[in-house]
Amino acid sequence: MDTKESKYVSYIKERYPQMDISKVECNFTDGMHGDIVIVNEKDVFKFARYDWSAGYIENEVNIIKLIGRDFSIYVPKAEPVEKGIARFNYIKGEPLYRNTLFQLGNRMQEMVAEQLAMFLKQLHSIPLKAERIKNLSECQATMSQEEWLTKFEEIERKVFPYCDSYSKEYYRQIFRPLLQDEKFMDYQPVLIHGDLMPYHIIFNKNTNRISGIIDFGLSGLGDPAYDVGILLDNYGETFVKRMSRYYKSIISYLDRARFYAFVNNLLWAESVSDMLVTRDFTNFRIPAKDRDIMPIGTRWFDIKG
Repeated sequence: MDTKESKYVSYIKERYPQMDISKVECNFTDGMHGDIVIVNEKDVFKFARYDWSAGYIENEVNIIKLIGRDFSIYVPKAEPVEKGIARFNYIKGEPLYRNTLFQLGNRMQEMVAEQLAMFLKQLHSIPLKAERIKNLSECQATMSQEEWLTKFEEIERKVFPYCDSYSKEYYRQIFRPLLQDEKFMDYQPVLIHGDLMPYHIIFNKNTNRISGIIDFGLSGLGDPAYDVGILLDNYGETFVKRMSRYYKSIISYLDRARFYAFVNNLLWAESVSDMLVTRDFTNFRIPAKDRDIMPIGTRWFDIKG
């Protein structure tokens, strides 16, 4: 047991003396902001890795309390322990890997698409009454159209020196809709997950169903297209098209979702360029991605499938 694990386990034993700890699993590498300790495959303790990341854990607890229990997909219960520490109940399963999803039969894929669509539909439809959202912040991914254009200027300065002419034009085309349509990024803010990556979608291979959605640390008010864009980036357009049968609003903001999906890798390239300058590679990761995304502006009835 390493020093960090020992420290966390000692804390849990002291805080919960009645807890009989027979099995401990730790994850100190995957999360960007927190360390995870799983006890007895029953409880998940999340510890802020840095002083500034305690806010993510506090936000996650608040969001889970806000959304309640009435969801088609299970959301873990959350209990604040103290500043920068929270306890959640464990959900059995594994990340919904792209390969896992597309190795399912057609009917099972449809069921998973329906599950995800209904979850997002329910999340994005939560009434945002004043008393419920007074402490709710914007999702960190939320940016105005003007801010996105400023971001592109930064990308041109930081990333383009490492690009060939083809890549530069490819990236310019991603931002072109924002230059041509001043209302391209207009939307009505809703509550979004903000980080709906495959490893936050827990899948049960015995039932071929999603058993839970986790990690609401980045959740807040934002563009519903952003959640769809993350799914688009990881599972592709054909799968998201399936989802639209159950969450029809997806069609109305499909182009924004495509933008978010396309721009995701570009933002990562900007982060890497910053690392090259600072020589700080603490958060460097090699992403695993596939592509099945139509160009912005493509209408689904123009393509087969």
